[in-house]
Amino acid sequence: MYHGQKLAKLGRESHHRMLMFRTMVTQLIRHERIKTTLAKAKALRKEADRIITIAKRNTRLSHSLVYSYVTDKQVIPKLFKELRLRFGNRQGGYTRVLKAGSRLSDRSKMAYIEYVENDLVPLRDYKANNSKFAVIRKPTPQGTVFNFEEKETGKIYSSAISLNNRFKRLELKKQSTSSSN
Repeated sequence: MYHGQKLAKLGRESHHRMLMFRTMVTQLIRHERIKTTLAKAKALRKEADRIITIAKRNTRLSHSLVYSYVTDKQVIPKLFKELRLRFGNRQGGYTRVLKAGSRLSDRSKMAYIEYVENDLVPLRDYKANNSKFAVIRKPTPQGTVFNFEEKETGKIYSSAISLNNRFKRLELKKQSTSSSN
């Protein structure tokens, strides 16, 4: 049966897995971005978001819970002074996972996990139209012309035409009537 499969076991026993997550959450608080496998990053999201939610309460109990969870006590001031205030108005979703290709040695999928709204250098450029090439659509009476061209020079590398569905249906009707006669 498939009952009780809420968390990824990651090939580890429960005490090893919890200690690994505690260490990774501590490193994530310290560096705000870490690189790990995709499966670990997805499982770590839950733990990292939970620690931020606990820190947002800012009570004596939340301080003691965080103190018992993190493995390095030097990150606690950063968690309560910086991260708690940064995510004060945010209702969850404190982390993001960015895929980072495959590891060379064993081809396992790698990913970066980071806190959102950070001051680190972005891993990806989120500006629109940042690519070197573009597909340009030009409507014509025959259909839509698609040109694959370089943005800076305007040099066209390939071109294709897509007929409108109306013309395609007319041609199919003509072919079917001519073949039946």
